[in-house]
Amino acid sequence: ADRSHGRNQAQPLATLDYRYLPEASGMAVSGYDPDRLWFINDSGNRAELVAYDLQKDSYRRVRVRKVKNRDWEDLAGFSYRGVPWLAIADVGDNNARRKRVFVHFLPEPDVDESKVAVPVTLTLRFPDGPRDVESIAVDARDGALYLLSKRDAPPVLFRVPLPDLAAGVDVSAVAERLGDVESIPDLAAMAGLRLHRQARYLNQPTAMALLPDRSAIALLTYGSVFLAPLGDDRDWLAALNRPLCVVPTPLMRQAESVTAAVDGSILVASEGREAPLFRLPHNCPRAQ
Repeated sequence: ADRSHGRNQAQPLATLDYRYLPEASGMAVSGYDPDRLWFINDSGNRAELVAYDLQKDSYRRVRVRKVKNRDWEDLAGFSYRGVPWLAIADVGDNNARRKRVFVHFLPEPDVDESKVAVPVTLTLRFPDGPRDVESIAVDARDGALYLLSKRDAPPVLFRVPLPDLAAGVDVSAVAERLGDVESIPDLAAMAGLRLHRQARYLNQPTAMALLPDRSAIALLTYGSVFLAPLGDDRDWLAALNRPLCVVPTPLMRQAESVTAAVDGSILVASEGREAPLFRLPHNCPRAQ
């Protein structure tokens, strides 16, 4: 892993309000307002989107109608035919028992809306049986949804064609297994924490995002943030298996959400009470 850019400093942006975000498991930057962040909460919480205004330090809830929050684990923002959309990933499965998981697609709502409907739900199965996933990303220009498993060692990358969102019809699919992601460094061994009871979780992926200019993939684990530059071939598996660029990250109790700002900086948030939100500058190189 490339650690040559340690001069960058994390910028604290906020402490998330626990009343709105007790378990911030996914985050995306608004396609309409770069100062607005969308969040979701984990299982056991409401089926809703939470909008956070960075400038006003204010929150708004938007209920998502007629869907359940079984285990919402990630949120992806993307542009589809010139319109900002969100993908809510109901794909968590700690015990690998769910035969089917779901990704809900909806146009990004206005913050003044109190409730929204989901026009398209993708019902998804994995080709080799149930597994826990907390990381998704959408590459709309290539027409693909990517998912990265959490508890496999090494993690496994999957791909699903993006549904025809304009049709407004629910679809089912079996994810294509692309292969193992073996580049995530063993942070526990590097830090001499091999015997620490939490050390085995440090390299588990908890969120993923595509940078707005599509130049790289941001990958969050419990231990760090990484960037994987994407080449012109748009080969996500190859990108994630090259040496990852490490983005210096403050120690966070349970880092669960990552997204990228318009300027390419990385935003990362934690779960729980007094959960911080940071902006992370970086000097990660672009793909050659």
